[in-house]
Amino acid sequence: MINLSINTAILISAAVAILTSLLYLREYFLRKKIYQSQRKISQIKLQKIAQLLAAAEEAETQVLAEGSFATKKLLAEFKIQLQNIVKDSQQSINSSQNQLIKFMERLQDTSARFEEASKISGEKRINELFERLESKISDFLIQTEQKTTSSIDLELKAARQLIETYRNAQLKLIDENIVAMMEQTLNLVLAKKLSLKDQLDLIYEALEKAKTEKFIV
Repeated sequence: MINLSINTAILISAAVAILTSLLYLREYFLRKKIYQSQRKISQIKLQKIAQLLAAAEEAETQVLAEGSFATKKLLAEFKIQLQNIVKDSQQSINSSQNQLIKFMERLQDTSARFEEASKISGEKRINELFERLESKISDFLIQTEQKTTSSIDLELKAARQLIETYRNAQLKLIDENIVAMMEQTLNLVLAKKLSLKDQLDLIYEALEKAKTEKFIV
């Protein structure tokens, strides 16, 4: 029963840890997928911007060759705008990457705190289980001791009663034997018509015989 409870607590802690890991991996891959998607879109933007810049530089070269100042100025402004777009896109990529890193750090911290809380909870449950077990064992020992003491008392009482019964029976038997012997002695004395001294001697002899046969002490 104890091992079953301990194994149950360990399985619960393991299940919680596995669930936490699965949630962690799910969130990680989701964030990673979003980051990759944003990066891919940014790369496509950069490629298009690079193409526009190349086209603008080519157009600028042609315009310079033609000597048109107004067109040159327009292309220069367009080039600056494209460079700003490239800069903004790069900043967006860096920001997304930083957000992903911060999220991963928070997720790791949360996972560590949750794992520590699960560990403490599991240890607390095990300690409570052992405390309940010690209490039950103590109660069982006390009850066993009380039952043993009560059983010994009953056995002693029964033994005393048996001894008393045997003693009474023996005393009754002794009394009956003494009475029978006295009657036998008196009948013998009366039948023989002995003198007083002979009668006393015969009575003393009967008493000594009773002592020898352990009828009296």
